[in-house]
Amino acid sequence: MAPFAPAAITARDGRRACVRPVRAADAPLVQQFVRELSPRSRRNRFFGPVAELSPAQLERMTQFDAATGLGLVALAGDDAPRIVGIAQHAVCDPPFAELAVVVADGWQRQGLGERLVTLLLAHAARTGIAAVHGFVMAANRPMLALASKLGFAFEDDADPGLVRIERRP
Repeated sequence: MAPFAPAAITARDGRRACVRPVRAADAPLVQQFVRELSPRSRRNRFFGPVAELSPAQLERMTQFDAATGLGLVALAGDDAPRIVGIAQHAVCDPPFAELAVVVADGWQRQGLGERLVTLLLAHAARTGIAAVHGFVMAANRPMLALASKLGFAFEDDADPGLVRIERRP
């Protein structure tokens, strides 16, 4: 897959973040990010009451290669950068990939999630991904609104608490 060039993002309120591919060495920062999410945000991302990531989950969120997809982190702060958003697309059945995104509570509704998903979709298009799909909790209205804004199609899931979203890059 093509490499991802770091990108700068300015939130609606003027705060800035740098987006780059996640690295295995980011595991402690990723774990801290997840711990600091509100219970609602963790439930929306992980579909359950996750307090922190298991070693296997942490590995899946921090270790990607050309064959498995791309994980992005948005970092803010100069002295001790903190993760304020994570987005990833994992190749699950080539040429298809599954999308996931979560933004720190204090950064939500500032355009960061939209920018992260847009960057992932552009990367997917450059690397031959035919379609990106994901699952969203039916009660997660902000994510469903974002998916609609970005042109994702919606499909009911067998689980009435979930909605399947899909978009061709």
